[in-house]
Amino acid sequence: MIYQLIYRPEGIAEPVRLPLSKSIAIRVSALNAVARRQGGRATVVPELSDCDDARYFNAAIGALEEGRRDIYIGEGGAPLRFFTALAASMSGVEIELTCASSLMSRPLKPLLDALDMAGADIVCTTREGYPPLTIRGRLLRPSGLRLDPSVSSQFVSALMLASPLWERGLNLEFTDGRPVSAPYIAMTAEVMRRFGAEVGVSEGGIRVEPGRLSPPKRFEVETDWSAASYFYELALLLPGRDIPVGRLSRPDNSLQGDSICNAMFNLFGVRTIWASDGSATLRCDETILNELRRMDTPLELDLNSTPDLMPAIAVGLCFAGIRFRLTGIRHLRHKESDRLTVIANELEKVGYRVETGADHMAWTGGRMPTAENEVIATYSDHRIAMAFAPAAVKLPYLAIENPGVVEKSFPGYWDALKGLGFEIRRFGS
Repeated sequence: MIYQLIYRPEGIAEPVRLPLSKSIAIRVSALNAVARRQGGRATVVPELSDCDDARYFNAAIGALEEGRRDIYIGEGGAPLRFFTALAASMSGVEIELTCASSLMSRPLKPLLDALDMAGADIVCTTREGYPPLTIRGRLLRPSGLRLDPSVSSQFVSALMLASPLWERGLNLEFTDGRPVSAPYIAMTAEVMRRFGAEVGVSEGGIRVEPGRLSPPKRFEVETDWSAASYFYELALLLPGRDIPVGRLSRPDNSLQGDSICNAMFNLFGVRTIWASDGSATLRCDETILNELRRMDTPLELDLNSTPDLMPAIAVGLCFAGIRFRLTGIRHLRHKESDRLTVIANELEKVGYRVETGADHMAWTGGRMPTAENEVIATYSDHRIAMAFAPAAVKLPYLAIENPGVVEKSFPGYWDALKGLGFEIRRFGS
C-alpha cells in the first residue's frame, strides 16, 4: 500500500492526540509480571500504550503466565530483549520464543552472553546469537556480570528488569565505552524505584539490590516524546503556523530522555506554548531559522543519548535549509533498519545529498535533481515513515510506502496528520 500526502491548510487544525509512551508502558508491564511472580500485587495502570510493541509484549506476558509453550513477541527490539531476560529468570518456565523475521537480524548476542554468565538456559534454535529461542527458566544467582553498553541500552534494561527475580540481585559492570541511550537506563531505574526496588546507576555500572517489589497502587503512563518529535518537525517546516498538541508531558516532570526534544527544537526556533490544561501549541519563529541558515558552520548535535529524535531532526533540518552534523548515532545502524543509510537514501530521492560515516550524518547544503513522483521506502521502520511525512508541506508530491509500519509505535499517526490539514490518498492494498 502507498499513501500520497497533500497538505491543504485551509481548515482549523485539530489537536494532535499523542500515544502513550511505549517505553514506559513496557517497563511497567515487565515489573508487574515480576511482582506477580513474587506473589505480590501488581500496580493498576489506567491506560497503556495501544501500539503493536506494547500489545505483543503484554500478550506474551499473558501467555507466559498461562503456561503456554509457544510465544510470539512481534517485531519490537525492546519487547524481545526484556521478555527474554524475564522468561529466563522464572523457574519452571519452558518456552519456544519466536518473532517477526525483521527482528531476526538485530543484535541479541550481548544480552544472551550476559544471561549465560548469570546461569540462564537459552538455546538459539536456528542461528547462534539470534532468535528463535528455546528458554528454560531457572533461579539465577550471578555474583557479577559484565556488558558492553555501547550497542544498545535495552540489554542493560532487560537485565535490570529481570534482576529482582535473582537470588543476589544485579551487579553489572560496564565495559568498552559509554552507554548508548543512557536516558533509557535512567528511565528503567526510576520506574523500578517506583516499584520499590533499590537501584544504583553510575558511569561504571548498575546495582539492583535483591528483594521483593512493592508496586505503587497506580501508575500513570505519560505521553510519548519520541512521537511528539514529528510534530515539532512539522512546526519547523511551517514557520508561523500553530500546531496544537492535545496533551504533552512537561519535560521537567518526564521520565523520558526524549523530552529534550522540546529544548532541541527550541534551538531551531520552535517554541512550546503550554496551556494550563496540559495541552500545548508548537510555533516556529522564522527569524531564528534565518539566523541558523546564515551560520558559517553547520549546526552540530550529539544525539548519543536521544537517537530516536534523529530521523525528525535530520529530515526537518534538511527541508528547513539548515546545515548540520549529527554525531553519536552509530547504533542507529542496528534499529528496525540501518537508519543512517536509509535516511540518506531517501533524502537523496527528494533532493538532499547527505553524507554518512561510521558515527555521523551531515548535510552541507548539497542538492540534487529529483523525479516528480518519488515514493519514500520505509524499510519496515516506523520512524522512517513518520519522519518523512511532514516533508509533504514542502513538496509538490510525496508518497510513503507501507504506511502501516506506524502501528509499531503510533497507530493514530495518519489520523493526526489529517486533523492538521493533510489529505491522504490511498493506493494499492
